[in-house]
Amino acid sequence: EHIQSFPRQPNHYSRMKGDVEREYLSPDLNLLRMYRLYKENNPSSTAKFWLYRDIFKQQNLSFGQPRSDTCAKCDALFSKLTAATTDGERLKIATESELHHRKAEKAYTQLQADTEWAKANKDCHVICIDMQGVVYTPNLTHSNVYYQRQLANYNLCIQEMGTDNPPTMCLWHEGITHRGSIEVASCLLKWVETSFAPLVHAKERKLIIYSDRCCGQNNNWRVLNLMALLVSRRYFSQIEQKFMVSGHSFLPCDRSFATLEKRRKVSTLYTPSNVAEMIRGARQQHPFKVIEVACADFRQLPDSTLKRPPGLLITSMMWLK
Repeated sequence: EHIQSFPRQPNHYSRMKGDVEREYLSPDLNLLRMYRLYKENNPSSTAKFWLYRDIFKQQNLSFGQPRSDTCAKCDALFSKLTAATTDGERLKIATESELHHRKAEKAYTQLQADTEWAKANKDCHVICIDMQGVVYTPNLTHSNVYYQRQLANYNLCIQEMGTDNPPTMCLWHEGITHRGSIEVASCLLKWVETSFAPLVHAKERKLIIYSDRCCGQNNNWRVLNLMALLVSRRYFSQIEQKFMVSGHSFLPCDRSFATLEKRRKVSTLYTPSNVAEMIRGARQQHPFKVIEVACADFRQLPDSTLKRPPGLLITSMMWLK
């Protein structure tokens, strides 16, 4: 009865098997804290912690995780579902939520399928790209730092799937340039030029790029223009760009960023070179490859590579040849 007295809510971010009926308690709680509250309310009880824990495990309950980057659509649908007053409204919202999650799961399934295909086919390459959160230097802790301007360091992760190659981190800072579509396209171009040689004769090579839908960095005309440029220069015979569903865009790059964040918390970073050293030493096995991108590496790609069809919008799909 004490366990049941805590408020809970369903998980509206996942449809994975076992998660649909599972309910979640506040992330501020844990078993030990709950047991102490139980003892405070029932001082005469002789129940031990192990018994309380075993009963908890039978309840199909878990503790929620604090979320800082949630899905806006999931949040909106959950709020609507909570406020719905009729069964018809609830059914409509639940159906929309189901469709949204199915699309997200389909994207992850497709990424796994493409990765397996790349493992079996040496002429197919699958990469995931993502931008890490800004790393500021110097990361000193005295109070004056909070009133002074710090230098923003940018890190684009390019991770090739289905291989043993370590992720490549393209690193630069705001003193060199900003972070946008030109910078992402330039880093991709530099990575391709250092990783592949142009194709000869009638050979074929396919590249599949996975990313989130950030319009300012990945989902834009400049990146499309880069793909056409790489095909025209015979680095690849075909390039596909695929996007994860917004709000559900967790990519393998995020695991690498978690490793870097853990390392950053115990590192003192005074300069951008310290950031590069931190990334190189973040893990002992298969260390990250770091490319310190120079100002000359950022290039304005020629717009003439691919003519923009009239009426092409960021939300429209068109076959480009």
